Amino acid sequence: MHIYKKEKYPGYKTERQWALDGMLPTKNALGEKMWTNGYRGRQCTYFAPNEVETASADQLSEYFKPEREHRNELDRARRQEKKQEKLAAAERAAKEAEEMKIREAIRPYLKRISELNGICRTIVIDTELTGLKLEVGELLQVSIVDINGNILFNSYFKPYVDSWKESEEYHHITPEMVENAPRITDKIPELNEILYSAEKIIGYNTIVDLNFLKKSGVFIPENAEIVDVQEDFAPIYGERDLSLNPRGYYKWQKLTTCADYYGYSFKAHDSLEDAKATLFCYNKIMDGKR
Repeated sequence: MHIYKKEKYPGYKTERQWALDGMLPTKNALGEKMWTNGYRGRQCTYFAPNEVETASADQLSEYFKPEREHRNELDRARRQEKKQEKLAAAERAAKEAEEMKIREAIRPYLKRISELNGICRTIVIDTELTGLKLEVGELLQVSIVDINGNILFNSYFKPYVDSWKESEEYHHITPEMVENAPRITDKIPELNEILYSAEKIIGYNTIVDLNFLKKSGVFIPENAEIVDVQEDFAPIYGERDLSLNPRGYYKWQKLTTCADYYGYSFKAHDSLEDAKATLFCYNKIMDGKR
C-alpha cells in the first residue's frame, strides 16, 4: 500500500474532500487506498479528478447526512450535560444554604452545651465513605472516642446515593445496613457538641475525615491541633518512596500496617475499630517520644 503524496498523486482527494468541493465519485470509481502519512496510522481511499463528477444538492445532502446527525447528537448531549450541571449546581447551592442555616442556628448554643456536658479536649475520629476517591463520596459511618478509648459517638448514616459497590468491597457497609440509619444532618448538633471544645483531634489521614465532616455541615474548630498518626508513623516504619524524590520521602502506610507494627489486632474498615486502633498507635508513638 502506498503513502499519499500530493506531488505523486496530483489532484487526488478523499471522498469527503471531493464532497466539500461539490463532487462525488462516479458509480464505477475504484479510487486508490493509501496511507494518509508516513506514520501509517490511518488509511483513506483517494480518487483522481477523472473519477468524480458534479453532485446534486440532494446527493450532497444525503452524503453529509450521517455527519450532520452525529454533530446534532453531540450538540444535544452537550446541552443535556450543561442542563444537568446547572441542576447539580442548584442542588449544591441549596444544600450549602441549608447547612449554613443549621450551623448559624446552633452556633450560639454550642459553647454552653459543651460546658454542661464536659466533653473531653482530646478526641480520636474516623469515618467510612461511599467513595474511594478523596474528592467524592458521602459519609456512611462516623466514630469518635476520647483519649481513654471511651465512645463519644458512633453511628451509621444513610447517604443520598443508592449504591457504592466499589467502596462496599472495602468496608462491607451495605445499603441494607444503613437503610434505617439517620441522615448526617440529623446528627450534626451532636457531632458539633463533641467537636466544638476539642483542642486536639487525632486521626489516620485525619484531613480526609475532617474535610468530609466539614463538607457535610459539621463544625471543625479552627484552633484545634490536628494530629495525623499516618504522617507520624511514616518515618518510624522507614520505607522510602524513590518515585517522589531521588533521595526518597517516607511512604505513608496503611492503618493495618501501623497497628501490626505495634502488635495490635482489630477489624479494619469499621470506623469505630479504626478509631480505637488509631488511638492505640498514637499512644505507642507518644510513648516512644517520652
